[in-house]
Amino acid sequence: MFVAIFGTSADPPTIAHKTILNYLGNNYDFVAVYASENPFKSHGSDLPHRSRMLELLIEDMNSTYGNIIHCPEISDRRTIYTVEKAKIKWGENIDLTIVIGTDLAQQIFTWYEAQQLWQGVKVLLIPREGYKIDNEVITNINHISLGCAIANCQTPPFSSTDYRTNHDQGVLTDKVKTYIEENSLYLDEQKST
Repeated sequence: MFVAIFGTSADPPTIAHKTILNYLGNNYDFVAVYASENPFKSHGSDLPHRSRMLELLIEDMNSTYGNIIHCPEISDRRTIYTVEKAKIKWGENIDLTIVIGTDLAQQIFTWYEAQQLWQGVKVLLIPREGYKIDNEVITNINHISLGCAIANCQTPPFSSTDYRTNHDQGVLTDKVKTYIEENSLYLDEQKST
């Protein structure tokens, strides 16, 4: 079984996240998705809100894909523990791919227990606008992992940070937008008008 693990800050999840999940849903047997606590970032809303928004995004997609699953139970701020939880959940023999944006590619060599983490998994890089894919980094990832690939996936040119800064409602799905409004999230990050 080919399993993709996609941990994301989801702060909030946008249609760019949806584009990535569409790609993964078409290319993997099973896609495990969770909202994560990134130890290198500060977050605009707390983990339970981010997790629920991600769940709402996935609910919209599962009329098309039955293989994209919200898996908060494997979430850990240390990816090596997420991998351990995934192997307990689905078995040691799963073909596991960790999905990351090209903006994080150079950081993964410094992640907690990086040498042990990467030797047992594949890496899929999702192109992000403004982040060049460095061939040397790919070569290095190939050396420490079971292989590195670049997704043939064009994500929209914005991020969750763009939403929090510009408050562009057009980057959200309807359910996520409603959840943000109902819970008064990100109000302190809006630009003054």
